[in-house]
Amino acid sequence: MHIYQNIEVLIGVVFTYIQLAKDLQELTIHGSKAFPVALYERVMHLERFDFVPLHWHKELQFVYIKSGCVQYRVGAELLILEEGEGLFINTSILHEAKPYQMAQATTYCINVDTTLLAGYQGSVLAEKYVRPYVEGNVVPYIQLAGKEAKRIEEVAKQLEQQADFFELRVWQDLLGLWQTLLATAMLKVTMEPSVQVVQQERAKEMLDYIHAHYQEKMTLEQLAAHVFLSRAECSRFFKKVVGVTPFTYLLHYRLHTSMTLLKNSEESITAIASVTGFSTVSYYIEKFKAYTGYSPSAYRKRFL
Repeated sequence: MHIYQNIEVLIGVVFTYIQLAKDLQELTIHGSKAFPVALYERVMHLERFDFVPLHWHKELQFVYIKSGCVQYRVGAELLILEEGEGLFINTSILHEAKPYQMAQATTYCINVDTTLLAGYQGSVLAEKYVRPYVEGNVVPYIQLAGKEAKRIEEVAKQLEQQADFFELRVWQDLLGLWQTLLATAMLKVTMEPSVQVVQQERAKEMLDYIHAHYQEKMTLEQLAAHVFLSRAECSRFFKKVVGVTPFTYLLHYRLHTSMTLLKNSEESITAIASVTGFSTVSYYIEKFKAYTGYSPSAYRKRFL
C-alpha cells in the first residue's frame, strides 16, 4: 500500500487544491476502503493566496502544524495555531486555513474515516464511543498541544515512511488519540441536540446557493428567502458562521474563481470578468487589485 505517494501525485504542485461540491463538501476519496486514512502535507503561501479553502468532509481530521503559524476558522470560531501544535476537527464541520502573519506555513492533515475507529455498524465501539460524538457534533473541534499534538506528527511520519506494520501502528495510535480526546473533552459534554448542527446545515445551504448563482446578479433578499430568514438575520447569521458578510464572501469567491481561470486558461480578462459574475471589466480590475495587490494581467504573468 502506498497511500502517501498516491496523495502526493494527486495534489501535485497545487498544494491546497481541493475538489468541492457546491455546498463545499470535499469530494476527495481519502485513502481506500481497505485502509481509510489519508495524509496531506499542505504548504500554504500568503502571496499567492494559496490557502486551504472553506470546506467540510465526512471524515475526522487531525492537523499538526509542521512549520509557521496558521489561522484556522472552524465553524464560527477563529483559532491561531503555532508550530508544534495540533487540532482535531469533527465530521461535517466547515473549516478553512491560511498562514498567519508570515509568508508560508506547512501542515500535516490526516483524514480518518470513522469506520477505522468504530469497526462494524452496531458494534459497542461504534455505538458507545464513536457515533454519539460525531453525529451530533457536540464537540466541533479540540485544540491540541504537547503529547497529543506530537502523536499526530508521529502518525504522519508513519504514513510517510510506511515501514513494516505501519497500518497497525497508525490504527493503534489513532485509537489511543481518540481515547484521550474522549477522556479529556468529549465525555464531559452534555449529550444534547447540538445547535452547531443546525447552524452548519443552514450555512451549507446558503453557501450552496451562492456557489450555484455566483455568475448572476444576486441580492440579499434572494439569499435570505432561500433559507427563510429576514435580510438582517441572514446577514448576521452568515457573518457569525462564515466570518464575513454574504456579499464579501461572494466577492471573494468570484475573485478566487477568476484567479484559477487566470492561471489555467487563456481566456481574456474581459471574458473572465464576465463569466465570474462581474458587471464590468473595470469593476473587476478594481476589486482584483484591491484584494491581491496586482492587476489581473500582472497576476497572470507572475503566477502562471
